[in-house]
Amino acid sequence: MKNMFMLLTIALIFVSCSKGGDDRLAKQESIRSTEQLNAQNQNQREWAKKMEKDLNKRKFFIEAIEGTYLGDLTVDGIDFVIKAEISSSIPISFSDRTRTLDEINYELENLAINLHVKLENPRVSNSAVSCTIEGYKPDIEKGLIKIISESCKNIFKFMVSDDLSLVDRDTILSRARSLARSASLNEITQIDILSGIFESSISTKEYQFKMKRQ
Repeated sequence: MKNMFMLLTIALIFVSCSKGGDDRLAKQESIRSTEQLNAQNQNQREWAKKMEKDLNKRKFFIEAIEGTYLGDLTVDGIDFVIKAEISSSIPISFSDRTRTLDEINYELENLAINLHVKLENPRVSNSAVSCTIEGYKPDIEKGLIKIISESCKNIFKFMVSDDLSLVDRDTILSRARSLARSASLNEITQIDILSGIFESSISTKEYQFKMKRQ
């Protein structure tokens, strides 16, 4: 009888320890799951902040170049007037809250510019040639808009500028890169000049021109 009592006591102690061990394992697993979830959420928040920062750079750049520009272009002794209208493909706004990755991804995919270019000889009636590009994503690092499309018979390159007198190609490109960086960081809020290069559909010769914001 005494041995039976001892065996029963040992069994109860074993069951009690086993149950306590299961509770501790369950608690540890719960803590581990919570820590993993918190880490995942933190990683998502950090990634969202980075994406939002990159998105805001594009927003600032597009806001700086939106508008209408007008300039003169001479091709083989013939004078043309060139006009460019630049607008954002979607409304631009800035959020004061931490947004979801889906919200940011939507804007990253859809934020671009719509561009309408018209070339006209003012001395010849009905001579205007125009083309419209939608959903074009400018190079915000180089400050470059390069239009090569089936909807445009000619090739246009526009580079952000702040000096009408620049003619050296390397200097123009270097200045465009510098201005693009300032615009994307919101250090400057408006671009007033575009340096352009025109290439006819029937020739590989390039012609430089300047455009001013209207």
